[in-house]
Amino acid sequence: MADTPNSNPATDAANSEPAFTAALAQWISGLNDDTISASAWEWSKHVLLDWLAVGVAGASEPLVQMLLAEYGGGGEQPCTLLGSPLRARPHDAALINGAAGHALDFDDVASRMVGHPTAPVAPAALALAQTLGANGRDLLRALIVGHEIESRIGEVAGLSHYQLGFHVTGTIGTFGAAAACARLRGLDAATTRHALGLAATQAAGLKSMFGTMAKPLHAGKAAMNGLMAAQLAARGFTAHESAIECPQGFARTQAPSLNPMSTVIDTRAGFAIEAALFKYHAACYLTHSTIEAIRQARVRHGVTLDALDSMTVTVAGNQRGVCDIANPQTGLNVKFSIQHLAALALDGADTAALGLYTDQTALDERLGKARARIALNVVDSPDRDTAVVSMRLRDGREVTEQANVAIPAKDVGAQWTRLVGKARSIVTPVIGSQRFEAMVAAVQTLDRSTSLQPLLAALQ
Repeated sequence: MADTPNSNPATDAANSEPAFTAALAQWISGLNDDTISASAWEWSKHVLLDWLAVGVAGASEPLVQMLLAEYGGGGEQPCTLLGSPLRARPHDAALINGAAGHALDFDDVASRMVGHPTAPVAPAALALAQTLGANGRDLLRALIVGHEIESRIGEVAGLSHYQLGFHVTGTIGTFGAAAACARLRGLDAATTRHALGLAATQAAGLKSMFGTMAKPLHAGKAAMNGLMAAQLAARGFTAHESAIECPQGFARTQAPSLNPMSTVIDTRAGFAIEAALFKYHAACYLTHSTIEAIRQARVRHGVTLDALDSMTVTVAGNQRGVCDIANPQTGLNVKFSIQHLAALALDGADTAALGLYTDQTALDERLGKARARIALNVVDSPDRDTAVVSMRLRDGREVTEQANVAIPAKDVGAQWTRLVGKARSIVTPVIGSQRFEAMVAAVQTLDRSTSLQPLLAALQ
């Protein structure tokens, strides 16, 4: 029996919001380099450096090794794989590198998107850029485009999409990857609309997978599917041209409460990429304000774990069901356990150290006993980012600190320095100091590079 269509593409436009998909496609295809600010070009290097670093460091994770065993190839394949001598076909490279870049949960974050923006976009763009022989500026432009589209669609879907149980990095990240690849391919607006439609029908990712290998797989699949969407669209493969906003499209089926869909994309106040937030703790980003508040308490009040009588961590409701694993059993679980991370931070542990997140850390008896004295207070609050930590100490003192890490850096030079330091600590053990320095230099000059080869040579 043939499928019975539930919507009519010819009449959908009359029943939908303004032509949102069309507006995005027009912007993607028509973006002029002269309208991209110097700041946006600079931030694109920051997000690329950070993604490369966490991807190279994450390449040795078991989940990535499994993907390598299944999809990696020999030297005859065209695309570089991070932290590996193997190579792969473009779609497989996007999958593997996408998973590697999210495997450590150490990659960047976008508040407007409510997810990790670069993890799906960069691997798709890098794979396609290699196959097209693109230059450094082409790659950076694709990153700027991908970030912008993710944030625009993320604002429409709002928190309701995330709260319903979707992992935004996997869902909306698919659009970012498709947009970046459509721009790299130089697709016109009409063809880009089909690419976005093909992205819409593939977008997937469940929050129930947090703390498992499937979470990084979402980023890899988003990269792979976004690349596929652009490549198929370039061949004339069609999809619904209003796939985001139509009655049974992405937005209406996956977000219970939609925000307005503006067809005006004004970047004069800044591009989305300039609001990227970077992680300096190798755990779920929603735990970082808590960790920073506790670090402040250690510095300002000399607080230690052994001095703790009790602690209450107050956070917003968006953290419920995400990073509140009460009894972590694995290293991955630790990354999503505020209470366990609070105990680690109060004990002075280096929460940026990749080796901290082990099963042994999860099952540590001393930390487990301390965790039992830490209460998590989840409140409904419009402030989704501030964490308030209140402690009662055994000597009778009471200490309260709060922190909010969701504020983009104003000193971009200092941010670059901090990102290079983070990258050095996690990449040098994998590829050595000489190749690391070459990688940093290649990223730093990428907007002036006529070839990706210097960067690729440092990664191989």
